[in-house]
Amino acid sequence: MAEASSVEQMVGDYAKRAVEQARAAKVELDFSEASVARLEGLLEDAPQEDVAEAAKMWGAYFGEVVRRRWGGEWSIETYPGQQFATLTLTVNGSKLFPSMKIYRRLTQGASEDLRTFYQSVKERLGRAPASRVN
Repeated sequence: MAEASSVEQMVGDYAKRAVEQARAAKVELDFSEASVARLEGLLEDAPQEDVAEAAKMWGAYFGEVVRRRWGGEWSIETYPGQQFATLTLTVNGSKLFPSMKIYRRLTQGASEDLRTFYQSVKERLGRAPASRVN
């Protein structure tokens, strides 16, 4: 369990950094569904110098939007078909790789739109949020 809590702490730290960076750019990220569109705007406008680090930070934030709505647990797992580990959010048996999604958004552009991806996640996980206390 110590490993899980350290992963959760790392994700929390990255997500907090994302909120702070967004605020510096005068964008409010509040972990709501509406903030996904604001995050998309940030990624569209801001070239990232360290794409891998940016993907972790913005991916942690994006994953936290999902986790706070539907629950789930963070871990670090090997990305399917690859030889590297990445942040993984498991929700109701579904595995999401938010940092990889952000990486693709940063490197492949608007075809990897976060709003569209979030809608597909929402459909897969169900429209009603899980009963949870955050």
